[in-house]
Amino acid sequence: MATVLVVDDHRDANDILCRLLRMQGHHTASAFTGEEALVSLQEKRPDVVILDFMMPGMDGIETLRHIRGNPVTASLPVIMYTAVADPNFQGHAMQKGANAYFAKGTMDFAKLSDMITAYI
Repeated sequence: MATVLVVDDHRDANDILCRLLRMQGHHTASAFTGEEALVSLQEKRPDVVILDFMMPGMDGIETLRHIRGNPVTASLPVIMYTAVADPNFQGHAMQKGANAYFAKGTMDFAKLSDMITAYI
């Protein structure tokens, strides 16, 4: 299974998602800000990043820009994970380099696990 970096500033949501992913057989690491995510990418070397959009400071799109701008992480699969269900935003996230988009409200974690598996 994959090592997944979950980036979400809401600690409870981050913890729940990590637990659910571990139940699916994945290994997880957490970051709570975009800045922490960039450090964790260098230290943990995950297979996939699940990245929240709305975070204080460096938001998900800015974090994604840094991921894509670093030759070491540029090809790393990134799944945007957000409560923003606007199709225009989804298109924007994909245009900026997200590989996939998962809406928090769907709660279909088997689908999320399938997305992760598709990228490893």
